[in-house]
Amino acid sequence: MSEFNLLELQKQYIIDQIKGIQLPGNLYTLILDDKTESILYQVIKKEQLLRIVTSIEKLDDKRKQQTFLEAIYFIEPTIYTLNCVIGDVITHKYRKGWGLFLPILPNDNQIYQFYQSSKFLNNPKVQNYFDFGENITFIQSNFFPIEQRVFLTDNKTDNSMAIYYNENCSDLVLAQIRKVAKSLVNLMVITGEYPLIRFYSPQNQHFYKATRLSELIADEFQNQIDEYARNNHDFPPIENQEKPRSILLITDRTIDLYAPLLHEFTYQAMSMDIVPSLEREGIYKYKSENEKGEISEITNSLTNENDEDWINLRHLHIIESSELIINKINDLIKNNPLMVDRSKATTSSDLMHIVANLKGFDKERKQLMLHKTLIDECLDRNDERKLAEFAADFEQTCCAEGFSFEGNRNKTLHDDLIVLLARDDLTVNDKMRLVLIYGLYRGGLIEQDFMKLVKFIGVKDTQIISLISRCFYNLHKLGLPIVKSKVTDPKVQKKLFHTINNDGTYNTSRFGPGIKSILQYLIKYQLDEEWFPYFRDKPLEDDIPANIDINNNHVNPSNSLRNSRIKASWAQSSTKINTIKNKQRIFCYVAGGMTYSETRSIYELSKSLNKDFYIGSETILKPRDFLIGLQSMDKMKQLPDLNLNLYKELTDNREPPVYLFESENKNHLQSRVPSASSNGSATPTIQSNQNQMNQSQMNQMNIDFNKFNINSQPNTNLPSHYQKRSSQIQPEEKKEKKTSKLKKLFR
Repeated sequence: MSEFNLLELQKQYIIDQIKGIQLPGNLYTLILDDKTESILYQVIKKEQLLRIVTSIEKLDDKRKQQTFLEAIYFIEPTIYTLNCVIGDVITHKYRKGWGLFLPILPNDNQIYQFYQSSKFLNNPKVQNYFDFGENITFIQSNFFPIEQRVFLTDNKTDNSMAIYYNENCSDLVLAQIRKVAKSLVNLMVITGEYPLIRFYSPQNQHFYKATRLSELIADEFQNQIDEYARNNHDFPPIENQEKPRSILLITDRTIDLYAPLLHEFTYQAMSMDIVPSLEREGIYKYKSENEKGEISEITNSLTNENDEDWINLRHLHIIESSELIINKINDLIKNNPLMVDRSKATTSSDLMHIVANLKGFDKERKQLMLHKTLIDECLDRNDERKLAEFAADFEQTCCAEGFSFEGNRNKTLHDDLIVLLARDDLTVNDKMRLVLIYGLYRGGLIEQDFMKLVKFIGVKDTQIISLISRCFYNLHKLGLPIVKSKVTDPKVQKKLFHTINNDGTYNTSRFGPGIKSILQYLIKYQLDEEWFPYFRDKPLEDDIPANIDINNNHVNPSNSLRNSRIKASWAQSSTKINTIKNKQRIFCYVAGGMTYSETRSIYELSKSLNKDFYIGSETILKPRDFLIGLQSMDKMKQLPDLNLNLYKELTDNREPPVYLFESENKNHLQSRVPSASSNGSATPTIQSNQNQMNQSQMNQMNIDFNKFNINSQPNTNLPSHYQKRSSQIQPEEKKEKKTSKLKKLFR
């Protein structure tokens, strides 16, 4: 694996932190909470950890008193978890404690104050337990690598679109931005990078409330990483100063609305899109034959980064993946002729039966069975729904401004859409995606046209029709109001960053995500600085290769998507002057969710451009998730309806379990809630503290994107540079004039 594999970097960092505490001859138990357990087991197996520590336990589980052990607390500090730790202190659960805490930000007011107060850090008993605080370290592991080049800032938020784009969630925006920035800082610390920051700043677009979302994240990240650098003089490491400075590009989901809607035909993207168990649950359920001829049901999450077949196949077109897996099966059979009767294999099922009965190849056999079964299911479901045959060609033509694979203008796309919507083999979600893609291509349709198209989709339930309609209406919150008031309204214009490649083998895969073309220009320092400004620092001359012309700024790889046969200059051969050690690192963050086509692009760019690219978000959006996100953005959806993990965290009023305060040497409960005159050495009244946190923190997080404009009064809760950048935002009168046209659609 690459030395720049995020999973390996996170794993080694955590292991080093745990080992750095330990002294020869001492025994240690590792205490985890829900979050750190997820982080840890994503990168290291439990059996590997048990070679480093004596035992592993959950913080809020009922645990035995073991005073011969020292406890290492790898936890996220919250009022709940810190109170659980106090339970261990009061009951003398272990000989002493060591803290490996995830970072607390000073602006996490209630938690930061609680940690610093006499209730925890200045509590004499806690001080003694943690050696006067000397045994507590804040470690930078607050992010979730899920692939070698892909990471999440949160593994419990299935869909973050509502947080950023639903006006009912405006009180959560600032908390979410801080959370994202904290994870990005942790990522930079582990990789040893102090990046230049660029962010997406839409120009001359239809105004929407979250227009400056990327800039807000950039600002918070800059503040946090500067603060970390001030407090840690060894950051960034000296060895990283010898290579080009890394770049962090911060964007959001509005940058490319085609990418989360298209049917993709690469193995990973297709599996997650059209196989029901993967699409809905992220788990593949299939039946497999074992060596004894028995059929059993197996589940697989497709998250094994040690599965070489998965790594090699997932970004290939499904046809290529199928051919390669069959070739590998044939090679295995050919190389072991004494174990099988190859003459009896005449069909794909025969091959599977032979593989199932191969003895002595258990691991390889299971992987081959998994991928052959899943690839076949993808092909079968594609055949049932005729996706590649009909739907995909329509979608790709819309993305190519109406031009076919052969380069001809298709003048019957509307009729083609009606035919597709009338098909019984396409699902409702397939048809919704087709209508949305067509609406994007047309630059908007009037409300009556959308209603007619919804009827062609074939749903009769009024509630379902309402949900579908919200998807169309809510696109205006992503900067593209495709529902027009009247026919004479001008076509909605939005800058497109994606590319179309007609030189490829498959007409179903002409689309290239906007992220890919943007990053291609970013690494050449030719990305338009109006659309993608530097947040603060600009690159020094030493950071820019001598053969790059930084004055040749671009936004799109070509002036027109029709000019797709012109090979981009980045694709041509170039001299690789950097060693692997000195490779520049490029990070991209997509607020609101990234797609599988975008993650695939990161691997393609890393391979072709001799740089290390990484991409992250709160979640990976499958097409179904994007449609759900559009519905969740509706003003009819209130906070309690959205099942948001962030909302649960901010309103969490749990008390630690009673049994944590029960001493094994006594039959009575230890004192948990001291009187006001106590020394502050016992646990606080959690309920009242938490209620105060909810009210004060929610008040601090009240943020309104509408206030960021040239005519607004200064907002003391925001950094002053927001007012300085207000020239990028349209005057308030113009904003109100634009948004008022859509008011009647939301009655």
